Amino acid sequence: MPCVPTRKASDRRFDFHILLLNKSLGSRAMDHIPLPKNCRFSQIRVPCLVGSDFSCRDWRTYPQLHGWQVERLAGRAEIKLRGERRPIEETAAFLQSWLYFGLLAEFLEDHFVLESFVHHDVDGKRTISTVELDKALGRWSVDCNEKADLLAMADRLQDLHSLLIEHRNVCMSIHDTNDALGDPSIIVSIAVLSEGLAAAITNVLSHSQLETPVKQTWRLRTSDFVDVGQPILDAMQSHGWCPYDLKRLSSQMAEVSVLYYYSNLPPPRASKGHGGCSDVSCLAMTTNPRTYKPSHCVPDCQCPLLHANPEEVAQILRRGALPVVVLTLDPTSKAPKITLQDAATLQGFVAISHVWAEGAGNVSGNALQSCLLLSILELVKKLPWKAGETAFAFWIDTLCVPVAPTDLHKMALNHMRVPYEQAEQVLVLDAHLRSLNSSELEATEIFAQVSCSSWMRRLWTLQEGKLARRVWFQFADQAVDVKGIFERLNHRLVPSRIDYRMQVNMYSQLWAHIWHRDNAIKGIGTAGALIASNRMALASRSVSVPSDEGLCLFTLMGFDMTEVTAVPASDRMALLWRKFSRVPLGFLFSKATRKMPHQGLHWAPASFLGLQRNEEWSGPRDLIDPGENDPHAIPTSSGLRAALPGFKLDPNLLSRMGQLGFEWDFALPSRDEAGAWYLIRPEEPWRQAHDIAHASGQLAIILPHQLLDDGARYRHLGHPPSEFEYQDSAGGILVSVVKAQDDIIHVIAHNHVMAARCGEGIQTLRCRAKECANAMSLPLSIIIDESFDELKGRYESVAQSMLREPDVFELLARKARYYGKDDDYDALLDDFLDSVVVAACFGDICKMQKVDKDQQWCVD
Repeated sequence: MPCVPTRKASDRRFDFHILLLNKSLGSRAMDHIPLPKNCRFSQIRVPCLVGSDFSCRDWRTYPQLHGWQVERLAGRAEIKLRGERRPIEETAAFLQSWLYFGLLAEFLEDHFVLESFVHHDVDGKRTISTVELDKALGRWSVDCNEKADLLAMADRLQDLHSLLIEHRNVCMSIHDTNDALGDPSIIVSIAVLSEGLAAAITNVLSHSQLETPVKQTWRLRTSDFVDVGQPILDAMQSHGWCPYDLKRLSSQMAEVSVLYYYSNLPPPRASKGHGGCSDVSCLAMTTNPRTYKPSHCVPDCQCPLLHANPEEVAQILRRGALPVVVLTLDPTSKAPKITLQDAATLQGFVAISHVWAEGAGNVSGNALQSCLLLSILELVKKLPWKAGETAFAFWIDTLCVPVAPTDLHKMALNHMRVPYEQAEQVLVLDAHLRSLNSSELEATEIFAQVSCSSWMRRLWTLQEGKLARRVWFQFADQAVDVKGIFERLNHRLVPSRIDYRMQVNMYSQLWAHIWHRDNAIKGIGTAGALIASNRMALASRSVSVPSDEGLCLFTLMGFDMTEVTAVPASDRMALLWRKFSRVPLGFLFSKATRKMPHQGLHWAPASFLGLQRNEEWSGPRDLIDPGENDPHAIPTSSGLRAALPGFKLDPNLLSRMGQLGFEWDFALPSRDEAGAWYLIRPEEPWRQAHDIAHASGQLAIILPHQLLDDGARYRHLGHPPSEFEYQDSAGGILVSVVKAQDDIIHVIAHNHVMAARCGEGIQTLRCRAKECANAMSLPLSIIIDESFDELKGRYESVAQSMLREPDVFELLARKARYYGKDDDYDALLDDFLDSVVVAACFGDICKMQKVDKDQQWCVD
C-alpha cells in the first residue's frame, strides 16, 4: 500500500538569476557604507523606479491609498493592484516606492527630499544613492535630542521601531515569493537601509539614557526564511572566496551591511586555490602529517634546521618549569644557536602563536629552519617592552613541546595554559596578515582582515589568544595591537556613524573570540555558560587532528589536563561531558550532526566544532542557558534525565503502520483526550543509525514545552495566526519506552519530531473527515488490502455528501486559496478525501495521552 500522500512545503528558494558573477553587489543604494581601501570590484546600480512626484504620508496605509493589496498567505505574499496581478516591472516599482522610499519618508519626515537619494548617471538613468543618508540621519538625530518632551520622543521612536519590524516581516514574505522584487540587489539595499535606520533609533535613545529596543535581525538563517545576504555570499564565492571562509563569516555576521563590507575585500588566500574546498573544510589549509615539512621564510633558502636540545627541554620540564628559546649567534661563524632556558630565570618572554599549516611546525622533531627562527627573533625584538630593554626570549610549541618521548609530550600538554598566561606578550604570525601593510588600512579594515586570517580559523590558536595578557598581530610593516586600536577610537572623530557602528560590530566579534576572558576561561561558572561560551568560540574553528579538541577544551574550561592526557584519544570528549553534573535541558533536543557513541552519552554532541546553528547544536534557544536555579538535565550512566511534558502515543500505532505497509515519513493527524487535533511528523534521526525503523513497543513524544491553544507564540511576528496555521508548535523527540522505574520513564530516542496544534480551520476539517470515515465503517482487512486511491474511490460518495454542506465547501476553498492551490470542486474533493482515508486507516489509534511537565524521563 502506498505511503500516505502529504502536502509538500512551499518552495522558499529565491531565484538569484540576475546576480552578475563579474560584478559586486556594491551599488549607490549602499554607498553610505564605507569601503575597504583595496576594494577592487566595480559596482552595479539599483534603478530608481519611482517618479519625481512621489510622496508618502503614512507607510502603513500607503498600499491601500494607491489601490494595492498585499496579502500574506502561507509562506508567500499575494500582491495585486485593484484585485489583479500586474507585470513584475509595475509591481517592483510599487514595492520600491513603499518599502524603500516610503520607509525613508516615514522615518525622516521633514528631512526627506527624494532627489537627495537619487543619482543621475551619465547615460541619463536614475539610480538610488545613499551618499546623503548619514547627513540626513545626523540632522534627524539632532532634532530628536532637542525635543522638549522626552516621553513623546520615546513613544515616537518606539513606534518607528515597531514599524521597522512590520516592514521587515513584509519584506521577508515578499522576498520569499520568488521573483516579486526582480533584482536580488533590491532586497539587499532595503535591508541595509533598515539596519541603518534601526541603529539611528538606538543611538538617539542611548544618548538620552532611555531603554533601547531589541535589535532586529534581517538575516533570518532558518529553513523558514531565505537568507537576505545570500546574493552577497554568491558574489563573494564568484570572486574566489573559499566556501569555508564564507560559511564562517556568514555565521558570524548578523548584519547585511557588515557582510556587504566584507564582500568588497579581496578574497584572502586566493592564491592557494579553493576549488576542492567546501563549507565544512578548507583543503588549501589542511596539513598531512606524512608529507608536512617546516618551511623557510624566504624562497629558495637552503639554510639548515636548528634543533632544540632534547636534554635541555627534558630537564626544565621535569623540574615543573617552562622552557623558552634564547637564540644567539656564534661569535665566529655567526651561525644561530638555540639555547633552552627556564622562563622563571628571565625578565619575561614572548609566546609565538602561529598556524601550523603555514610551515612553522614540525611533526618529526623539535626543529625549525634557521632563517625562520632569525626572522621570529627580529619580530620579537621590535615589540614594545619595558623601558630600556628588548625582548629576546620566546616560546614556540614546535621547539618547546617535545615530540618524544610520550611522557614528556604529555607533561608539556598538561601545562599548555602556562606559556600563554605567563608571557608578557603573545605575537600572532599569520601569512595573510603579513602580506598587508597596516599603515595603509583604516581601523575598520584592520578588524576585518584579522577576522579573515587563518589564525582565526584554527582551534589551537583560540586558547592562545584568550589566555594572553596582550596580543599583537604581525602585519608586513609592524605588529598591531588591535584591542588598543579600538580602545583609542573616538566616535566623534570617525568619518561617520556608519563607520563607527561597523567598527563596533566587527570588534565585538574579535573580542568575543580573543579577549573575552569570561568564567569559562577562568574555570568557573554554570555548565550552560561554560558550554555555550566555548561552543561559540569553537564553532568557526578547525583542527587537523580531531582528538586534539578534547585537549583544547580541557584547557579552555580549566579542567585538570592530567586527566585527559591519561585516557585514550577516542575517550577524551566522553571524559569532558562526564565532568558536568548537570547540563541545559536543550541538549535533549540537540540536532548536532554527530553525537557521542558512548553508552549514556548519546545525547551529547561529539564535537564543539562546526558551523551548525547554535539552536540546532544545543537545542531550543530558551533552554540552552538556564540560570543557576532553573531546571537542568542530569547526565547519568543510563542517559540524560529530565522533567519535561509530552504525549504517549497509542501502543498499537507501530503495528498498524506495519499492517498498512507505511514508513512514518508523513504528518500524522493525532488527537488528545480533549479532542484537539495535532500533526506529528518525524524528522531526522536523533542520533546516528538509530531512527524510527529501529523502534518497537509504545512510542512517546517529549516536548520542550506544553503546546498552547491561543497562538500566542506567533503573535510576536506581527499578526495573529490564520485558521489554517498552527496555534502552537514545537520540535520534540520521538522515543520508545523501555521501562518505567521509580517514577522515571526510561526510553530510547529515535527521531526528532515536529508536533503542531492545528488551527481552528484544520481542527474542523479533521473532525469532518473522521465523521466521513466512521460513516462507512470499512473492515480493517479491506483498508489493509486496498490501495490508497482505491480507498478514496470507496469514500467518494460520502465525501461528496459532506461537500454539499456550504460551510464545509467554503472552509476547504479558503484553505486552498491560503496555500495557493486550485479551489475548483474536483481539487477540493480530492484534498478532503486524502484526510478521510488517513482517518479511516488509523481510526482511534491516532489518540494521544498528555504527559505532565513534571514527568521524569531518562533518554539514551
